[in-house]
Amino acid sequence: MDAIILVGGQGTRLRPLTAARHKSLVPVCNRPAITYLFEWLRTSGIERVILAIGQNNEDLAEAFPEGRDHGFELRHIVEKQRLESGGAIRNAVQTAGIDDTFVVLNGDIYVDFDFQEALRAHRAASADLSLALAPVDDPSDFGVAVLDDDGFVTGFVEKPPHGEAPSNLVNAGAWIFEREIVDQIPAGAVRVEETLFPSLVARRRPVLGYCFDGTWADIGTTQRYLDLNLQLLHQRGEAAIAASAKVAAEGHVERSAIGDGTCVEQGASIVDSVVWDECQVGRDASVWRSILADSVKVGAGAHVEGSVIGRGAVVESGAVVPPGTILEPGTRYDADDGR
Repeated sequence: MDAIILVGGQGTRLRPLTAARHKSLVPVCNRPAITYLFEWLRTSGIERVILAIGQNNEDLAEAFPEGRDHGFELRHIVEKQRLESGGAIRNAVQTAGIDDTFVVLNGDIYVDFDFQEALRAHRAASADLSLALAPVDDPSDFGVAVLDDDGFVTGFVEKPPHGEAPSNLVNAGAWIFEREIVDQIPAGAVRVEETLFPSLVARRRPVLGYCFDGTWADIGTTQRYLDLNLQLLHQRGEAAIAASAKVAAEGHVERSAIGDGTCVEQGASIVDSVVWDECQVGRDASVWRSILADSVKVGAGAHVEGSVIGRGAVVESGAVVPPGTILEPGTRYDADDGR
């Protein structure tokens, strides 16, 4: 079976983290995010994975070249223009010659459930399309599905107001397609979530809502990205510290991921945070519930809390960076800033 991963987006909701890395390459517990999807697809029995790559995404293509070295065949299909999800699926299916049931994944999700069980449910229901649905506490930021008693989708509500959602089941960005419905995707750059899916439901075609029991996360925003890292770190029961990272004997790292070449000096404290590669956290500095991209420097005695620090930015010694701060790549935050 084939799988298409939609990786054509520019990761704008993850900026400034995606200023220098493709959104699928941002590290989750020190591994590129997309490798978790690869692992899930491989263990699910997928034989070929097609990356629907957007323009200016050469770093992703270079990181994961075509071939069979991944436990499956990997193929790239590069878009010549912006296609959105519908156009990307149609283009990938036609170019790769997919002629049977296949899977589509959004590239900015983490997912782990029994795919073979989902496939059996899809086939038992003779569904044209099956949508993996995840229960969430607050569905107001997602597309919500409404199901009948047999589990078929009867409608969608996009980002319902707080307290007004018809269900808490949201589109998880993992879909099982029958090949013939691809020809029903409208021409041009269109989103299947806004065109094909509601059209199938309106015509009473069998669209199954598969409510799965497993882990799911949308990592399309910096907060959700941090939350996923913390969830996986909690499951590990320990920090994720890269082999080449250096943590001083009196440095403190708790429920955090520390990337390659990063140095945590004496007395420094990093808690509930994600620190990428080649960063430096100075003596007696503290980083709490924050994300530091590559090559960030936090000076001695500085305090960073609830912030996102872009690649190569510098927090000066003694500076206090308050919650909600976003530092663009290469910028500096002085001790007098924000006071």
